[in-house]
Amino acid sequence: MRCLLSVVITLLGVALVTSVCLAAEREQSKGNIMDGPINLTSTRVVDNRRQIYISPEAERIISNLQPRSVDVVAVVGPMRKGKSHLANLLCKKKSGFPLGDELKPTTKDFWFWIGPHPVQTDRYLMVVDTEGLGDYSDEEQNEKDMKYLVLATLLSNHLVFNLQGNPDKDLVSQLRLMGDLAQHVRVQTDGNDGGNNLGHHFPELWVAVQDAHLKPTQRNGRRLTPDEFLEVMLRRIDGHTKSIRSHNEMTDAVKAFFPKRHLRLIPAPSADSDVLSNLDKVGDNVLQKAYKDTVDNFTREIWNSGQVKRVNGDDIKTTGLLHILRYYVNAINDPNALPSVLGAYEAMAEGECSRAFEEQMKTFQETVEKTVKPLMPTDEETCNRKIQTAAETAVSKLSADVGKWDKVGTWKKRLQEKLETERLALLKLNSDKSKDLCEEIIKEVDQPVRQKVGRGEYNRIGGFDTYDREMNGVYSAYWQKASGKGPAVEKVLETFRITETTRRNTIKDTDTKLMEEDRRVREEEEKTKKAEAEAVKAAEKERLAKIEAELAAEARKRAEAERDAEAARRREAEAEKQRIIAAQASSRRRRRRRKWF
Repeated sequence: MRCLLSVVITLLGVALVTSVCLAAEREQSKGNIMDGPINLTSTRVVDNRRQIYISPEAERIISNLQPRSVDVVAVVGPMRKGKSHLANLLCKKKSGFPLGDELKPTTKDFWFWIGPHPVQTDRYLMVVDTEGLGDYSDEEQNEKDMKYLVLATLLSNHLVFNLQGNPDKDLVSQLRLMGDLAQHVRVQTDGNDGGNNLGHHFPELWVAVQDAHLKPTQRNGRRLTPDEFLEVMLRRIDGHTKSIRSHNEMTDAVKAFFPKRHLRLIPAPSADSDVLSNLDKVGDNVLQKAYKDTVDNFTREIWNSGQVKRVNGDDIKTTGLLHILRYYVNAINDPNALPSVLGAYEAMAEGECSRAFEEQMKTFQETVEKTVKPLMPTDEETCNRKIQTAAETAVSKLSADVGKWDKVGTWKKRLQEKLETERLALLKLNSDKSKDLCEEIIKEVDQPVRQKVGRGEYNRIGGFDTYDREMNGVYSAYWQKASGKGPAVEKVLETFRITETTRRNTIKDTDTKLMEEDRRVREEEEKTKKAEAEAVKAAEKERLAKIEAELAAEARKRAEAERDAEAARRREAEAEKQRIIAAQASSRRRRRRRKWF
């Protein structure tokens, strides 16, 4: 018995574990949103200006995601310095973002990958790989670099500035674009803040130096940490030369814009050039341990930071991320505008409120389809109560979802007005369905009587009494079938009574006047016979008159024919006479001519 119990417990345990594993696999499969990175943006020249466009496929992917927070990591830096490889590692992948080992850069525009966060299960990880800064083949390099840097900075909560070499003053100079951000970004929508306080809104900066073989210097017998060494490199330099002033302005700006900043030194993966050219294909066993440990620690630092993208202190969900991305792209493309943090916040808030409005309207419609319409037609009180419950739930959920952005209640009021319109329309629909059903019921129960009326079965002496008795049965059957079928039960009956009263009076009049009608019918028959006889007589008289008229017409025709013949004879005689006269005259002329000659 104990053995059997042990087996059962073991089987139950296996089943439970299997169920949990399958559920986890299903959840993971749902999270596998993308097979690989795709273009987040593309660039086209319009009216001699370089314009950034969001990829429609990227918009589709992001808009279809569950509304969760997003940890956005953007990788920027000079071209051909291992940016894309680092982006792959941040995605916890060896390959994906295309790598290049030639002079021509591989990554163009922005590419991105989004999927389940490697550490935090309640959010997504989005990694953005950007086109390399300093592309020698682009004539508008400086403008393009700044646009890309601004977009990457504003979009991310982790900004990885990837460099290559050793940490020295030349490396610091490569951060020069960071010092110009204040000229291209504002906090306030009116732009009057001059770029102040951007550090409260900018992402955490990670300066990643790849292939670094030198270590930070020592101070007081202790080697500086990379972060401490970064602060040393960002210190102001005494002096007044142009280069010193430029250096100090740049380092001051970097420190002001990125109060959270780090330096990470990543050694070379391998000394073998073939390995370096195929980092996305080689196994980890050929990579140096120091490199593997460093990148593992670096990626985990970012993953374990617990940070997500925020705008003006609010967490951004996937839908909100799409709204701020659209806003930033439009602002960057506009030559007369500057992207602002609060502008993005307002765009995100408006977009999220609109999204919540549409979602709650859709949920309301679905609830109505499931809980209200199947009951129709029903009494108005029940119908109205269920509609109001669904509407109140929708308003409550919208307030809970976006109430912090809809501070003056504009979207709440808009939803309430829309729901009120829907409520009235649904009540009308319920009333219309009630009317249609009740009309069908009264038509059905009245059909036998209506058919008898059509056949004239009540058109006899005593027919009204039969009709009245059967109509009592019709009304009883209607109440039995139509009870509880909505607000039109009595209205339809009242309308029917009006029609039925006319029919009732007609049948009653027919019943009381039936004998008189019979007498009137006989009189009409006699009149008809007499009229028919008169008609026969008149027809005979007409026939004789017609014959007489035909004979007279024939006589007139003969007389006319004789007159015509006589006239023809006279005309012929006259013609003959004229011929003779003409012949005589001709004879005389011939004789005169002969006499002359």
